[in-house]
Amino acid sequence: MITKLKKVINAIKAANENLLYSKEILKAHIFKSTIENSVWLKDKSFSPGGWAVDYGVLYTLYRILNDIKPKSILEFGLGQSSRMIYQYSNYYTNSAVETIEHDENWIQFFNNTQKGDYATNITLCELKKTVYNGYETLGYKDIADHLGNRKFNLILVDGPFGSPHYSRCQILDLVPQNLDNSFCILIDDYNRPGEKETFKELSKLLSLNKIEYVTGIYSAMKQHAIICSKDLRYMTSM
Repeated sequence: MITKLKKVINAIKAANENLLYSKEILKAHIFKSTIENSVWLKDKSFSPGGWAVDYGVLYTLYRILNDIKPKSILEFGLGQSSRMIYQYSNYYTNSAVETIEHDENWIQFFNNTQKGDYATNITLCELKKTVYNGYETLGYKDIADHLGNRKFNLILVDGPFGSPHYSRCQILDLVPQNLDNSFCILIDDYNRPGEKETFKELSKLLSLNKIEYVTGIYSAMKQHAIICSKDLRYMTSM
């Protein structure tokens, strides 16, 4: 009986994994078709997967950049998404980007291996363990002080390393003072409990500050979530 139950469980797990792979392959095709004639994305080679964002995030991010055309962008975590964001900023010169990253060696490697002629604006920031709602979590040290009252249209949360509870909750320190009237926040790895908790706290914080918002959840190999001002509600149905 136990052996049969294990076989059923393994079969369900295999079916779920196959479904995720199918979603990722489909999203990869949609993404590549979408960027084919892009006027600003010149280097179209990406290496998603592993610790990096998946094709789902790349597609959502491209649509946000291309459709909304944000003028002020903040990115937590340097990686594949950065290669897209900085090409966008290089083309739309009225936009500004800052990437927060904790690993100096990774910053150097990224800058040495990037393709294309585009400048980066990467800030090295230490990691710090903090306690939120009784749970230890990892974030960037003094990030709110560093950013001051600067306003952002787009914030991508894909760093630092995930935590079991309230993962990457430094985003909570930026509400409401660092949000423009029109904003979109993209949180990667929403399939993990820690990111779900942070997303829930973020929603509460926006409501507490009487900021109206809409949300959307997207799936490919992983899940990611967006939370936007109501004027950008079409970003939740892409």
